[in-house]
Amino acid sequence: MEQLVFSSNNTLAFSNRTGSVFRLGGAVGAAAGAGRTTGAGKVDGAAPTSPVEKGQSGEVAPWGPGNDFPQFVKGAIAKSTVIGPVLDWKTRAVYGKGIIYGKVTGYKPDGSEIFQRVKDPVVQAFFRRSNLHRFGMEGIQGLIYFANAFPELILSNDRSEITSVCIQDTSYCRFATQQPGQAVPADVFISANWPDAKPGDGYTTKVPVLDPYYSDVEALRADTRGFKYIWPLGIPSPGNALYQLAAWNVIIKSGWLDVAQAIPEFKKQLFKNQLSIKYLIEADIRYWQWKYPDWQEKKEGERKQIIQAELEAFEATMTGTDGAGKSILTVTMPDPQNPGATIKVFTVTAIDDKIKSGLYVEDSQEASSHIYTALQVDPTLSGISPGKGIGSGSGSDKRVAFNTFVATHSFYQDLLLEVLHFIRDYNGWDADLEFRFLVPQVNTADKSSETSNTSSDPSPAE
Repeated sequence: MEQLVFSSNNTLAFSNRTGSVFRLGGAVGAAAGAGRTTGAGKVDGAAPTSPVEKGQSGEVAPWGPGNDFPQFVKGAIAKSTVIGPVLDWKTRAVYGKGIIYGKVTGYKPDGSEIFQRVKDPVVQAFFRRSNLHRFGMEGIQGLIYFANAFPELILSNDRSEITSVCIQDTSYCRFATQQPGQAVPADVFISANWPDAKPGDGYTTKVPVLDPYYSDVEALRADTRGFKYIWPLGIPSPGNALYQLAAWNVIIKSGWLDVAQAIPEFKKQLFKNQLSIKYLIEADIRYWQWKYPDWQEKKEGERKQIIQAELEAFEATMTGTDGAGKSILTVTMPDPQNPGATIKVFTVTAIDDKIKSGLYVEDSQEASSHIYTALQVDPTLSGISPGKGIGSGSGSDKRVAFNTFVATHSFYQDLLLEVLHFIRDYNGWDADLEFRFLVPQVNTADKSSETSNTSSDPSPAE
């Protein structure tokens, strides 16, 4: 028998049969006066709209047509000399010096915070128990690589406290199929074996999902589906209901990644062949008959030995440092068909070295330019600009590019930190505590180094 469990403020209801989460808004409060209220004491008149994609079937909502999109992306990353290193750089840059906590004590004239770090033994213990540096790095990594992250909250056995938090590998997570009326899918399935994993196969774990838009402390206390929950996070991408799409993925479909991968393979083969063929030697067939009157009577094996000996003599002259400065004898012979004329016996042509001429360098530069644009990272920040005109950019270029990058990626930090702010409220920590990422700002050489306005203390959290 289905039973609905209501949160204490009547904003959410949970079905014990289907595991569905229903947003009620003011539907209950309108009659009972207990709906979610605003700061002005007003009750919600309706629940937020939750679009559900039509036509889904089965227990698992597939990520991509073959339910292997993250694995496909990882395969594409592995083939590129640019994408993987740049995504790793972005992750480290957004993470900065890690997560800290403190209080906002005021604001500067430019609107930036005056952030004072504090020490709280309970919060410190939570940081250590959760290995929060890993939570921060792995969470940012999931958002940077896949635009999705799956933090997992662990509750105490009496449900009075969230004891720790961690991050599940994004590529191992799949949502359950979303049903009409559900605010979010009921569960996330976690397995290292997609796309072959299946619920109930012994290697796939089902974890209930919280609504990151509408969950509150009392809703989680009333939820009896277990003692661990997924708080799903995503960088919004238009038209994607469940799995968000990282903006940089456009480079995979554009064809420029294929171009970038084809050039080194082509040049590898060209280089390999260039090493073995340096000269093209053409010998007039009449030369052998002129030099060896019995040529027609010689067997094939004898002819090959003679030709081999001539070639070795030529190579001894043309190759190696011992051949430097030597003379080459040009052999000519009378042309029996044209009295008085001669025949040039040997024609030697040096094979043009396409590698030294920079073949396809411009194509490589253009492909790399498109990749960096899709990754939204200034090439100067990775040290070089690929191609013939290799350069790392000036210090000023790097400083401006880095500070601009940090300033435009704060949403990634805010998204991950919302989990910690929820934990603060659930565990009853000081309501004025705020969590921030400590990110350095690069200044000119005549100014002391600074850290972003997340903290007045540049040291990382303990």
